[in-house]
Amino acid sequence: MKINTLIIDDSPDWRDILTRLVKMNPLLNLVAACESALEAYDYIANASIHLIISDIEMSPISGLEFIKNLNSPPLVIFVTAHQNYALDCYEVSPLDFLVKPIEPPRFFKSIEKARQRLTEAPEAVEPYFYIWENKAYVQIHYKDVLYIKAEGNFVQIVTPEQVFMPAGTITKLEEKLKPDIFLRVHRSFLVHRNAIAKVGRNEVVLRAGQEIPIGDQYRNKINQKQIEAYAVLRG
Repeated sequence: MKINTLIIDDSPDWRDILTRLVKMNPLLNLVAACESALEAYDYIANASIHLIISDIEMSPISGLEFIKNLNSPPLVIFVTAHQNYALDCYEVSPLDFLVKPIEPPRFFKSIEKARQRLTEAPEAVEPYFYIWENKAYVQIHYKDVLYIKAEGNFVQIVTPEQVFMPAGTITKLEEKLKPDIFLRVHRSFLVHRNAIAKVGRNEVVLRAGQEIPIGDQYRNKINQKQIEAYAVLRG
């Protein structure tokens, strides 16, 4: 399998360097080397891109903002001269983060990670989880849950039909749930991403009408565009 690759960098010198690195690796098929995120949009829309290799600090749209605004981004390797961007980048879960200048062995190690990620079999996701309530295991389907709330030594799991109250903490329950299904918006609340209708400054509004508060420490971690786009696409 050839990995269709898109380069984005506003530096002509670095576009040339990255192009040479890509062409040195037989796994990669270079689709284009773009000087801006705006140019890259056309290739994302009209070609099957498996991997983006992108600079971060670009104008008028940064590499990070470009990836954030994609509904279903491919694998991403960020390349930058500024190591301080590393923490900001990880909110979009890049495959790798490379600091310029880039040594070829380090670059090829990232490409091997891309190959492994693209060829591994997708993990089967069970559509339900179990809780222990009233001396019995109870099966709850992920799709039925609106939100989860901490209630002292118990956890309140709210569905349209009923409310479950197993003993335990919301943090322990979160650890056993499948990732990317629920969003932590408050120390006491998890919400199902598909249940979200709107995200405000201080609250998340669910499709069923409930308003869930957003905690101060979680506010900066919540990207409004990503959440609303995800809710629309999945709803």
